[in-house]
Amino acid sequence: MLPSRFTRRHLSDVLAATAREFPDRPGLIFQGDVLTWQEVDAQVNALAKALLELGVDRGDRVGIFCPPRPEYLITCLAVTRIGAILTGFNVHYTAREIIEYGRLVNPMAMFTISELGVATQLDDVLAELPSIVHRIGIGGDGLPTMLTFDDLLSIGAALPDAPLGQRMAQREEEDGALIVFTGGTTGMPKPALLSHKNIVANITAQNREVGFRHDDRLIQHLPMNHVSGCVLISVGALMAGAALYFMDRFRPVEALELIREARITILGQVPPMFAMETLAPNFPSADLSSLRMTIVAGAPTPPTLMVRIGQFAPITIHGYGLTETGGMVTYTAPGAELETLLHSAGKAPSEVEMRIVDEERVPLSVGKIGEIALRGDFVMSGYYGDPAATAQQIDADGWLYTGDLGRLHADGSVEITGRSKEMYISGGYNVYPIEIETYLQSHPAIADCACIGRPDPIMGEQGMVFIVPAPGANLRAGDVREFCKQGLARYKNPRYIEFVAELPRTDLGKIDKQALARPFLPPVTE
Repeated sequence: MLPSRFTRRHLSDVLAATAREFPDRPGLIFQGDVLTWQEVDAQVNALAKALLELGVDRGDRVGIFCPPRPEYLITCLAVTRIGAILTGFNVHYTAREIIEYGRLVNPMAMFTISELGVATQLDDVLAELPSIVHRIGIGGDGLPTMLTFDDLLSIGAALPDAPLGQRMAQREEEDGALIVFTGGTTGMPKPALLSHKNIVANITAQNREVGFRHDDRLIQHLPMNHVSGCVLISVGALMAGAALYFMDRFRPVEALELIREARITILGQVPPMFAMETLAPNFPSADLSSLRMTIVAGAPTPPTLMVRIGQFAPITIHGYGLTETGGMVTYTAPGAELETLLHSAGKAPSEVEMRIVDEERVPLSVGKIGEIALRGDFVMSGYYGDPAATAQQIDADGWLYTGDLGRLHADGSVEITGRSKEMYISGGYNVYPIEIETYLQSHPAIADCACIGRPDPIMGEQGMVFIVPAPGANLRAGDVREFCKQGLARYKNPRYIEFVAELPRTDLGKIDKQALARPFLPPVTE
């Protein structure tokens, strides 16, 4: 059930309720600047009115290219307040990826920040995306011909409230709120469309089961174009009325310092972030006494690392989730013992049905390994503009087939055992080898290639690509790395490159990736 102050399942109502209940409590904090929840609501209102003035309509897509900063969350809440849909672009995307992904959703406006990488190429990028009518600069990005975030706040503050009230009266909880790109088996990303109902239902359950409180203080240093940053942490803090401390880039040393300085109480991260913090030079002297809870999700957690994470705070929550559900769908109970954390991702809340199915999607009994299927209000509306892909993932009865493998225990908890989809996770990012292979095969000197995830003690897995050069080609590893930098986000760039005369194949002629990965797997013990 929703807390009593939430009368409708819409992000705008969540913000309004939090601003009423906790008007003077710190909401968003960045580099010493503090916005109370009441001030956040006022900025969201002003930006929403300005976006209406720019002609943003209900259902329009608005893109954003920005690291974790208050402006990101304010933009998200303003865009969704007027019934439009925010689409986040990873700040590590190359120009090619922004164009390719942008053509899937055709945003009519784009918020950008210039301090990072490919932003310097965005003028050329936007010329390839004619749907974009307005570009809005964030922070130091302010070309003379461009509106800025602050410009829109000033414009909106002077506009009447009536048009915004009329637009808000039209909204529904089923309206799209966020588009989050998730990898696809075809080599192209798929834009998962999350509705207000999906997001609010998910975070209502999360905050109840995990125990977010209004006096909590959280760090927000996760990518906000992913559900972990924009939904799990940000909407979690918003719904609770907690304080959200932004770091525009994860730096282990600075994260540990911020925990001490801000007296952070909840630390939600992917496993590699915890691993890097434990290796930081200031970790032995770090003051973690304010932490009451850590949340670890987003990638498999090695047992030795889980033991170390358990030393950060009295409570460790281990969860499982995915983009298509807007965040976590299972969580271990607060106070769970280490043995439980090592072998379980917890239980689904009452709002979610979960079952394990075989290859024919027939339910399996307790203890049997199969694909995890989910049903409930958490499940996305579908893949934007792609009903065929949606139908493959969600059946007529509303069951979402995740592509993840697991088994149910007798107590209803789930153990994640692997992935049926070809994918590896590097630093918390899902990486789809077929996307890398498709891109590499466009190089004239590459005849064939195969990509796998190679185990890595810090990142979980790192990409390794096996390349068959074209006849007569003089191809070096440095050439491949440079080509990858030009067209792939940094986290997709393979760490390891090996040239081979041919790739191993199965009897059916498919590339045998198990054979490629075998030398890097731990030895089998009797």
